[in-house]
Amino acid sequence: DDDNDSELEDTRLTSDDAMLVLAKAEDDFASLEVHVYDQKNGNLFVHHDIPLPAYPLSLAHGDIHANGEAGNFIAVGTFHPGIEIWNLDVLHALEPICILGGEDTSAADELPVLNAKNKEPANMSKKKKEKNGLKPGSHTDAVMALSWNSVHRQVIASGSADTTVKLWDITAGSGSSPSATFTHHKDKVQAVAWHPVEGTMFASGAYDGTLALVDARSSGSSGNCKKTKLLADCEALAWDPHVGHLLTAATEDGSVTCWDVRRLEEPVWSFVAHEFGCSDFSYNVKIPGFMVTCSVDKTVALWDTRNASLASAPVSCGSKEMNVGKLYAASFYPSTPWLLGCGGAGNELAIWDLSSEEALHSRFQDRIAGGDTLSDAPPKTNNKEEFEAMMSQTNENDDEEATIQKDKKKKKKKKGGKNKNKTHKRGA
Repeated sequence: DDDNDSELEDTRLTSDDAMLVLAKAEDDFASLEVHVYDQKNGNLFVHHDIPLPAYPLSLAHGDIHANGEAGNFIAVGTFHPGIEIWNLDVLHALEPICILGGEDTSAADELPVLNAKNKEPANMSKKKKEKNGLKPGSHTDAVMALSWNSVHRQVIASGSADTTVKLWDITAGSGSSPSATFTHHKDKVQAVAWHPVEGTMFASGAYDGTLALVDARSSGSSGNCKKTKLLADCEALAWDPHVGHLLTAATEDGSVTCWDVRRLEEPVWSFVAHEFGCSDFSYNVKIPGFMVTCSVDKTVALWDTRNASLASAPVSCGSKEMNVGKLYAASFYPSTPWLLGCGGAGNELAIWDLSSEEALHSRFQDRIAGGDTLSDAPPKTNNKEEFEAMMSQTNENDDEEATIQKDKKKKKKKKGGKNKNKTHKRGA
């Protein structure tokens, strides 16, 4: 009985507990670990874990079940083309509540029924071959990026090594096809991020060296899309939670660059955060202008972006080696302003409690009480109108450019078709 009471005590959560989810891989075993950090006593322990079928590459947290009910869920992207949705509130879960895309196992599901009847149709082997592929609309390669929509809470965006971005409605169930597929990138999609307020806008970054801003309501595989060039391959994306029109990207050369999405021609600010690449970064949702970056140099760095510009880089507020190897992920805890977590090659989770850092308190404390808030950003309606106007202008420019190119081709063909054909033959 004492042992049972002790186990119950370990799994019981309190208001002082912070929950963190870590994806890890060791040799031939991959898993999710749900950690609990006791903020009052400073204790960190594994609450429970979930085995995974393949090495994890991306995570996204959401609160809508496949049946439409609210809860606590995590979407997992791996080297497999399917996206697994797990219920974090269930201990010792044996299977995900839903799998979006991935392998089509319907033929295998039919076998027990056929065996029970002791007969197998002549065309069964053909059916197996047809069905043991991928589900209709599935990604065809690893799922490298996930983002769960915070406005339309049943919608998930996924980016893949197959170069596409797909939108999924989790309430449609495991056998459903994606609600939309976008093909605006030409290489692996490394990052995707829904806008925190405008639920129909998302950004994506890829190894083709571009950042894209997409209106998810648009039709066509390329969508209503606005692009800009990155300094190097994209590693991570994030919207500023306090200024709705600012979008930031981290790249493999260590640069972190911020754009005003209404004017993508030139960044608002850009600087090199780490010499050996910036693998991830995060904005503090409680403190405007407070950002953390991490790197394979094993350190996290803290920055004040409040007054940053092209002429004045974000102010460095300190850095720290976290002693968990090369760092691949870092994030502020959303429910408190002074808690930071990161994970690295050491397969361990590191916590930095910033509540005792006096220098940080003196710089940022006044912003929590008031100062900069979401209301200081341009109104939501204006952002949406300006964004739609920008996207409309982009389409008009593209149409105009296409018309000009078409007219040029016609003139060129009229001027001397024979010479053109000869050139074509010589080049063949």
